[in-house]
Amino acid sequence: MKLSLVRLSCVVRTTMVTMILLLLLDCELSGRALGCTEDERVGLLNLKAAFNFPNPSWHADHQDCCRWKDIKCNNVANTMRVTELHLNHTIHQMRWSVDASLFLPLDELQVLDLSWNGLAGKTSLCELTGLEELDISGNDFVGSIPPCLSNMTSLYTLGLSDNHFGGAIPPSLFSSHRSLEYISLSGNAFEGSFSLASLANNSELKVFDLRDNSHRLTLETGDAPHASSHHLFNDGIQEIDVSSNSIEGELPSYFGSIFPRLEYLNMSRNSIKDNSFRGTLPLSFCKLELEYLDLSGNDLGPSMPSCVNASRITHLHLQKNNLRGPLPEFLHDASSVVTLDLRNNALSGVLPSWLGSLSELRALLLAGNSFEGLIPEELCQLRNISMMDLSHNNFSGRIPSCFDKLAFGNYSQAPHGTFQIPNSAPMVGLPNLYGEKTPIYVGINMDIIADSPEEVEFTSKNRHETYKGVVLEHMSGLDLSCNNLSGSIPLQLGYLGDIHSLNLSHNHLTGSIPVTFSNLDQLECLDLSHNSLSGDIPQQLIELYSLSIFSVAYNNLSGRTPEQKKQFATFTRESYEGNPYLCGPPLGTCNSTEGSTLAPPPPAEHQEDSFKIAFAWSFAGSYAVAFLGTVLFLYLSSYYRTLFFNFIYRHVPYFHFL
Repeated sequence: MKLSLVRLSCVVRTTMVTMILLLLLDCELSGRALGCTEDERVGLLNLKAAFNFPNPSWHADHQDCCRWKDIKCNNVANTMRVTELHLNHTIHQMRWSVDASLFLPLDELQVLDLSWNGLAGKTSLCELTGLEELDISGNDFVGSIPPCLSNMTSLYTLGLSDNHFGGAIPPSLFSSHRSLEYISLSGNAFEGSFSLASLANNSELKVFDLRDNSHRLTLETGDAPHASSHHLFNDGIQEIDVSSNSIEGELPSYFGSIFPRLEYLNMSRNSIKDNSFRGTLPLSFCKLELEYLDLSGNDLGPSMPSCVNASRITHLHLQKNNLRGPLPEFLHDASSVVTLDLRNNALSGVLPSWLGSLSELRALLLAGNSFEGLIPEELCQLRNISMMDLSHNNFSGRIPSCFDKLAFGNYSQAPHGTFQIPNSAPMVGLPNLYGEKTPIYVGINMDIIADSPEEVEFTSKNRHETYKGVVLEHMSGLDLSCNNLSGSIPLQLGYLGDIHSLNLSHNHLTGSIPVTFSNLDQLECLDLSHNSLSGDIPQQLIELYSLSIFSVAYNNLSGRTPEQKKQFATFTRESYEGNPYLCGPPLGTCNSTEGSTLAPPPPAEHQEDSFKIAFAWSFAGSYAVAFLGTVLFLYLSSYYRTLFFNFIYRHVPYFHFL
């Protein structure tokens, strides 16, 4: 019995080992049988020779081209066929023209990426009608977009950006490619007219990119007939970018009706004019639930529709649009907004208290308007704020002392990463959605957002800078310059230990420079110039190791300048000029060890009090002289004295009873 069990066990083991060996052999044989075809292998070697690109894995001795670099194969009818060819950033030495016949042996090719290779001439890839994804961005192709591209009806990704294509954008590009999900035409030289309604013909389209066009386009604004019908209704498109195009015309009235799921819209730096029929923005715009909106650098004033839906917007750029009147009321519902940029408009009135309820706000940019009144205390509720620019307005009164409650670079208060542009384009989750074959436009769009992240403009270190990416996440600053602010500088501002830039210049601030400013150890720029500050400059400021810009020019400061060491050794006399009672390097030497022997003038309020006193004494003296002169005159002249008392008797009833 035991012997039988042993024999049975041996048989089972032998059988299992045999099956494993057969399986491995089958896999090996299958791998050889399923390798790419000989025509494909030879065609790829010819392609390598034509382009002369170095790729050691593409070698005649390597039989299975499916294992070569930059190539992907799929099983087609039990044979591995080349379906993807990724040759981006491959040719580095000279320009080449594309010969489409080199790709014809790859008759199962679905994905072709030739981007950023310096390829020149006119593109001639129309024979590859089976392509589903084509990216020829970043080359030097010229001429018009070939009409024969309309024959490539299987395309769902088309990248033509950063070439030298010109002429009109052919309507057939959209009408023939009903499966397009992504199209990028940015960085070319298109001209002529273009209708956004043509995008509605593609129900699958998700991303339309037409940035940075070097020529002039005219936007067709005529109403789209039957805008609610299915063929003019695209509920898939999520991203439209037509920025920096010098577009002429009006935003069409049907815009919001045909793109109901649009989340990202960038139409900045164009010349879009007022829509004389529907107001500055069409009322259909109110149907959109955008997450990112940039309309800056246009002329959409004087107002925006009050029905704009701002509940999901995280980044809103409306600077330089000739907007007038009070702060737009629709912003009251912008509870998710992180960046609010309304710079350089003509907005006026007082800031509403509800502005403090925008709890996610990190960049509040209102410079270059005509806002007036007090800076509301409610702004102290913006605990996440990193950058606040209220400069070049007409704010008056005192600086709120509660600003020390704001983050201004304190990352324990402000969440990291909120300046990122929302994933409005279909990038997140697509690898899981498409399995192993992730569309190349996912990578393209990620590169676009990496090249064009959220940007915030802020003046620091006497320069107007644009901050983005990691630098933006770490930047913090407060700019209240060029207003009518008065009173003393709150001591509490000295507790903003993580702030990088503080500009209070060109106001009417009085009092002394707070000693607490010595706590601002991250401060790189401090501008207190053109005020009425008095007293000494705190010597403790020399401990600000990060300070690179410092100005207290044109105040009423006195005493010695800070010792010329550490960062203060780099500041020139321009940092101190306009303070006649200030001495020491880099200004003139002091006359005594205690400072200048000249006494500073009294503060402005003391000068005002002295003027009032002098005026009162002058008025009283003049009144006394006039009274005594009249009495003396009546005493010396009996005739006028009689007339005077007769006048008094007739006109003053009191004298009737005497």
